[in-house]
Parts: sequence; structure tokens; C-alpha cells
Amino acid sequence: MTRLAAADDIAVDDLRIVERTPAWTAPLHTPGHQLVFVRRGTFGLRLRSSGTLRSAEATVDPVSAFVGRPGDEQSIAHLPGREDACTVVSLGPQLAAELLPGRLPDTLRTSGRVDMAHRALLARARQGADGFELAERVVHLATGLLRDPVRATAPGDTPSHRRLAEAAREVLVTDPAFDGLDRLARLLGVSRSHLSRVFRAETGETLTRFRNRLRVRAALDRLADGDRDLAGIAADLGFADHAHFTRAMRAEVGDPPSRIRRLLGGEHESSSLAPGSRGRSRHDHANLERPNGE
Repeated sequence: MTRLAAADDIAVDDLRIVERTPAWTAPLHTPGHQLVFVRRGTFGLRLRSSGTLRSAEATVDPVSAFVGRPGDEQSIAHLPGREDACTVVSLGPQLAAELLPGRLPDTLRTSGRVDMAHRALLARARQGADGFELAERVVHLATGLLRDPVRATAPGDTPSHRRLAEAAREVLVTDPAFDGLDRLARLLGVSRSHLSRVFRAETGETLTRFRNRLRVRAALDRLADGDRDLAGIAADLGFADHAHFTRAMRAEVGDPPSRIRRLLGGEHESSSLAPGSRGRSRHDHANLERPNGE
């Protein structure tokens, strides 16, 4: 865990995890109110809410986030030897009371715009943004995550279907450029029609849609790490060409790769601060969201 920024009742941490075994970790108590965004990897998550007997188990990946409250117990199970990365946003009690509803799903699925707001917060924390800006970004991020979540169907009651969907997710998270539905089905030992039908029933979206969302997340990760080669990123992640990459990025986060590259590199006037603000013009976005009237 690396602390990137802290101000008043907000903290932003970069969490990197490498485990030697796939075993579940011993339960750990959440120290306070947290929003946790998965940036890279996939892992099992067990949550037990404080003060109740309710517990849940889920698989999370780069289109996932979850909320921790003081005293919650968390256990995780990672694939051995692979680094998983998360962003942990800690909230003080007063801000948590303002932002977090009393009841929440165990895990949430993030839209592209919410994930972009998360990446922008992370970038600005690394770049030394002041507490005022960080607080505003956290408020917008939490609002977008909790009040307009990506809707998903509830997992079915068939364990074999749930395992199949999780296995497909794991393959695509590990390699977002994975090509060929037939190849994926053969790898998992089922037919294409069965895999497609089960995945959609278990997750609420198609394999194609899920893979596109993962590819955009992987591109955001590389841009955030300083990769400036847009053509190389597009090719590595399986996009047909730069135009295909641009269309996918626009559809998922609302901006083209060139603008995202500037944002994550330090030019923070993007429309991505406020998820869900689709109705404003680009001029309105810039005026509203350029910190300190810059």
C-alpha cells in the first residue's frame, strides 16, 4: 500500500498485491470507510458486514469496485505470482455519511466514465493536487459510482454456470486481446452458444461487450503508466486500427485516446471528472471542471 495523497477526510492509496498461493487470506478488518477500484487483475473477494451475519463471495476484475465500512471483514484469493492493482479511496466519517447510502450491493460494476473519473483522481493525486480538488473529485466519483451503477443481473443458482462465467472473465482479464470466440469456448471445454448464453445470463452483458470494456481499461492503465504510443497500445490490445481504438475509447469513457493521454499525463481539463454528465457540451465540461478556473 502506497499513500499517494491525503487531505482532511480523504486519502488515496495505490494497492499492489502479489500472492504466492491461491488460498484465501485470513480475514482482515476494514479500518474505515473505503471505495476500492480494481485497476488490474482479477481475484476472489469475501465480504462480511460488520454487526451482521451476512456474508458474500464474488469475483472482481477491472470493471469492478466495492465498498468497505469500518469493521467489515475481507478475505481475498489471488492467482499466484501475478500483480493485481487497486486504488483505495478512504473517506472520513462525515464525508462517508454524506456520500454512502445505508444499503449497498456487495460489489458494483463501473461504467467507463466512472472508471475514467477514478483514473483522473489517481493521476491528480500522483501529480500533487490540493485537497480542495481531490475532495471535489472524490465527491463526483462516489456520486457516479453509487447513484448510477452499471446494472447487472443476479448470478444464477447453477454453480457450474457461475464457474464457467468466472473462468471466461479470468481468461479475458489476463489477455484482453484474446481473439476468437471459438478458441475461448474450446479452451473452456464448451460450445460457443453455451458459453455466450451462460456468460450473458450470469453477468448481464455479452462477451464482446465485456472484452471491449476490459481492453479500454487496459489501455487506460498503460496510458496512466506513461505509455505514449497510441498505435502500439491499439495493436497490442487487439484493436483493428487506431480508428477502432478511438471509437471504443469514446464509447466507453467519452473522450478519444489522445485527450485521455493528455489528462493522465497532467492536463486535467477533461470531461471525465464528473461521470454521468453526458448532456453538457465540451465547452461546458472544460469551464466546469478545469480546477481553480485555469
